[in-house]
Amino acid sequence: MFHNTLTSVLPLAAAVITLSACAEKPASVPEVPAEELLPEVAELDAVHDVMAPMWHEAFPGRDFPAIQASVPEFEPLLLELESAALPGILQDKQSEWDDGKDRLMEAFQGLKAAAEEGDEDGMLAAAEVFHMSYEGMVRIIRPVVPELDAFHRYLYGVYHYYGPGYDLEKIREQADQMAAALPPLQAAQLPSRLEGKQGDFESLVAEMGGQLAILLMALEDPTREDVEAAIESVHAAYQAVEAIFD
Repeated sequence: MFHNTLTSVLPLAAAVITLSACAEKPASVPEVPAEELLPEVAELDAVHDVMAPMWHEAFPGRDFPAIQASVPEFEPLLLELESAALPGILQDKQSEWDDGKDRLMEAFQGLKAAAEEGDEDGMLAAAEVFHMSYEGMVRIIRPVVPELDAFHRYLYGVYHYYGPGYDLEKIREQADQMAAALPPLQAAQLPSRLEGKQGDFESLVAEMGGQLAILLMALEDPTREDVEAAIESVHAAYQAVEAIFD
């Protein structure tokens, strides 16, 4: 009788062991590289070093020799900018960045042509377009709402690294950081040029907070399916907030 009982239990035990072996276990994922989290492009900063004196001194002072002298200084910097890569945290802006570079290069060619011809009115007009195009590129990488950028830095790691690698410890850490970043974001005021979107902004941030709450609940008794779905929902809600600035 003992033999019969043992014989019937063994297949069940083997099945349990097999299921346990196949169960998804949390992994350990390396930290997100720090350089991926910085919304900075060194090559654009280098352009600013020449742009600042040209725009703030030569342009208002109608110093045409200085404007002309800036052209060969800009040229190698713009060549470097042509091949500059966005950091990972700005990868969603790649198309906008590429379009901005095209506009900047076109504007520079206008300035270069006017400078070579000694066309003073043309230099002033082209310098203004060139500067405006440069400022457009700065706005692409500069956060409209710093509080949203702070939230995104934690979400970026979860969405691109720790979630796909299912590192529960790091997902929890970053989710807690997102929760801490949420109250300042909820209190944030949009700049005056976007004040008409304040109500939409607040509603979308509230929706993002609701999705974050679902993620935090999923992490209390996690399954990979639930956690991944919740991360995807938080990311989609973030994209909706970001989209109102387009």
